[in-house]
Amino acid sequence: LQLGLPVDRSALTGPIHSIDWGVVCYDLLGAILDNIYGGYLMPGLSRNLVHLRWLLKLVDFRATGEFSWGSAMLATLYQEMCGATRPTKAKIGGCLSLLQLWARFCFPFLRPRVDHPYTFPLITRWNHSASYVRIPTALEDIQLLLNQQSVAQTPYEDVKIWAIIPDEFYQNPNIRHVEVPLVNYAIVEMHQ
Repeated sequence: LQLGLPVDRSALTGPIHSIDWGVVCYDLLGAILDNIYGGYLMPGLSRNLVHLRWLLKLVDFRATGEFSWGSAMLATLYQEMCGATRPTKAKIGGCLSLLQLWARFCFPFLRPRVDHPYTFPLITRWNHSASYVRIPTALEDIQLLLNQQSVAQTPYEDVKIWAIIPDEFYQNPNIRHVEVPLVNYAIVEMHQ
């Protein structure tokens, strides 16, 4: 709902270790680039490189829409967030825009003020000028507000939001409250 990506389509899977990525790179791009291995279409630490496993899914644009890109992005973000808990980790990859959007919906005191109405996908609301006045910046103030918040708000309770969500997202009434495996190539994890 935040990014307008499908979550209930085919999982993004495929080989990740047995492929000769140099051959694939040459077939797709006409050159073998050493640094292409460093990033991901789902943003990695570099934020600007593309791993070929994602590029392979974009070769046939007709089939591209059949994949659960939202689930793959969420799985990638969850993996990155888990990895970011290591004391030696200094950077995080994944779709940090999605994490920021979640925080804006769940913690209203952290969101900037915007005059633009909700549109779909929901991320577009934040593409307009915003006011950051009265948003806490001191860590102690943010911790106090987080401690005072007893329960995080459900992001989509507002009827103004429900009114702009396309009907296709209402077809499965359990789509927001399910425990499902999120598949990201060779990694399958249960999430709620």
